[in-house]
Amino acid sequence: MTYGFGSNLTHLGKRLLLIYGAIYILELLFEHWLKIPVVEVLQLYPFKYKSFHIWQIFTHPFIHNPRAPMSFLINCIVFYFFAAPVENAFGSKRFLILFYLSALGGALCGLAFSSVSGFNAPFLGMLPSILSMIVIFGLLSPESTILLMFILPIKAKYVSYGTALITLLTFLAKANPHGAYHLGGILFGYIYFKGPRTIFDPNLIYTKYLEWQLKRKRSRFKVLDGNKKKDDDKPTYH
Repeated sequence: MTYGFGSNLTHLGKRLLLIYGAIYILELLFEHWLKIPVVEVLQLYPFKYKSFHIWQIFTHPFIHNPRAPMSFLINCIVFYFFAAPVENAFGSKRFLILFYLSALGGALCGLAFSSVSGFNAPFLGMLPSILSMIVIFGLLSPESTILLMFILPIKAKYVSYGTALITLLTFLAKANPHGAYHLGGILFGYIYFKGPRTIFDPNLIYTKYLEWQLKRKRSRFKVLDGNKKKDDDKPTYH
């Protein structure tokens, strides 16, 4: 049995955590001590808000809710456990592209659905990138075993599928006002992981369809041992 939480955090991962931690401390000082509302300027607003500015698409992943430090710490803990194996598989450069492409994809999807009732709340944080990383870890090491909540051993592929499924269901149920951002992060991360040409190539899609048809046709046939065939058996194709 292999456990997915065995890799040490890389130098890049440590730098990212230090940067995010330093930004959050500054954010707390500005918001709670100096009474300067930096979050208002840097978080991402839907298009219909007058407070929307184009730079917020790039600044919102670096800030977090100053009234929810525990949520920020949980994000950092999840990053600590999942970043190293994903970076080791991708390489540092591609890992950074994956991480921030997921954030950008989350922003684009969130803005696209911001006119829909229930999805028009401002957004901030790196959760779309975190969710994308969790899903991709399960695709990279599906048979690895991780300790869910540090107690329950579960295969990484089930954590991956479960994360994607729960995100989709909460989005469809409108149970999460930021569901479009989270789902967009997972979607863009998955497209980058698989490669756009692999997913959208019509020839590959047609080949997969033919394979499915062949498998379906094979299921109609049954092979019997000729020596054991009885008189009352129906004709069988071999």
